[in-house]
Amino acid sequence: MPEDSIILHTGMPVPRALVERITGWSRPADVTPNWLAMLPAAVEQMCVRWQVTLEPRIHESTITLVVPGHSPELGPVILKASPLADEFRSEVTALQLAAASNVARVYDADLVRGVVLMERIVPGTQLRHVPLSDDEATRLGAASVMSMWRPVPQPGGLHPLRRWMRDLFRWTAAPDLIPTELVDLAQDVARSLLDTAPAPRLLHGDFQHQNLLQRTTGDWAIIDPKGLVGDPGFDIAAWMYNPIGILANRDYAAIARRRIAIWSDVTGLDRHRLAAWAFSGTVLSICWSAEGLGTRPSWMEHAVRAINDLRRLLD
Repeated sequence: MPEDSIILHTGMPVPRALVERITGWSRPADVTPNWLAMLPAAVEQMCVRWQVTLEPRIHESTITLVVPGHSPELGPVILKASPLADEFRSEVTALQLAAASNVARVYDADLVRGVVLMERIVPGTQLRHVPLSDDEATRLGAASVMSMWRPVPQPGGLHPLRRWMRDLFRWTAAPDLIPTELVDLAQDVARSLLDTAPAPRLLHGDFQHQNLLQRTTGDWAIIDPKGLVGDPGFDIAAWMYNPIGILANRDYAAIARRRIAIWSDVTGLDRHRLAAWAFSGTVLSICWSAEGLGTRPSWMEHAVRAINDLRRLLD
C-alpha cells in the first residue's frame, strides 16, 4: 500500500483515483482544507455515533466517497463524504428542505468535514433501468420533482440559479466545438428567463433518470440534488439530455417535443418557458463537457444536432 494512501477505520483504502483527483483539483479554493487528512476520523466518528457497519465496497466515484452500510437503528444507509464544501452544503440543505417520503432522508451531517449519513434506497433501481416508455418515465419524473419546488424564504446554503448559469455567460467562443451562434442565443434566452423568473423555489438542479430510484415497495425516491434556488422550469434541463445516449437518437426532436408537452401537462408550467430552459440548460451542459477540449469529439456532433432540434422548439 503506498505510504500516502488514505485508510478508513475498516481497513478499506480510499480509492486512489479520488485521492489524486482531489489532490490535483484545479480550483483549490473549492476544497475543504485538509479534507483528506480529516476523512478517516470523520467517517469513523459518524459510524460510531450510529453504530454503522460499512460494507467492504466503495461506489465508483472520483469526486465523492460513497459507502453503503447498515445501522441497527436506521437500517440501510449510505455514508457520503465530499471535499467540495459549497456543493456538499447545498446538497444536504436541499435534502433537508425537501424532506418527504419521496426524497432520500438525511440522518446526520457534519458540514465542517463534509460527511453525511443518509437513507439507502433499497433496492435503489435507477429509473433508466425500469421498463417504462419514455412518455411514462417523463410523466413520473415531472410528478416526482415538482414535489421539491417549495418556497425558500431564506436560501442560505443553496446556489442561486443565476450564479449556476455563469459558465454559460462566461463561455469563450470555440466554434470548432460549439457553434457560436447557438451559445449566443442560449445566453440571450437564459438572460430573459432569469429576468422574468417567477418567485424562486427550491430546485433539484440535476434531475434525471439516474437520480430517481425505486424502493422495494415500488415507490420512488429522489437523490443527489445540486441544491439550487430559482425558476422551477430549469429542472427540465438535465432531463432533456438524459439518459446517456439520448442526444444521439435520430428521433430526438420528436422525443423533445413530447417530453416538454408532458412536463407542461403535469406541472402546469408554460410550455414555451420549458422549451427555453431545455435549450439554454442543454447548451450550458455541453459547455461544461467541452471545457478543455481541443477538437470536437464524435459525441458532440450528436449534441450539437440535438441543440439545434431544441432551438427550433423556440420558434
